[in-house]
Amino acid sequence: MIKHKVSAAIAIFALLFAGAWILDHQTKRDFYIPGEEEVVEMIPANYELDAGGKQRLKVFESREYVRIQTAS
Repeated sequence: MIKHKVSAAIAIFALLFAGAWILDHQTKRDFYIPGEEEVVEMIPANYELDAGGKQRLKVFESREYVRIQTAS
């Protein structure tokens, strides 16, 4: 009986781990360090990336948890 419980627990863990790993790779975001590039391109809020291009996001600075951008 204990072997069934252990194998079920390992199977559930492996399933959750594999699902999280796949989800992480599907939603991967590219970040850049602000000192590397001089020109930063601003993208409007209603712009959709249908063309397959990837949006690069600026890395959060220390103690910066939320970034609020106002509409121009």
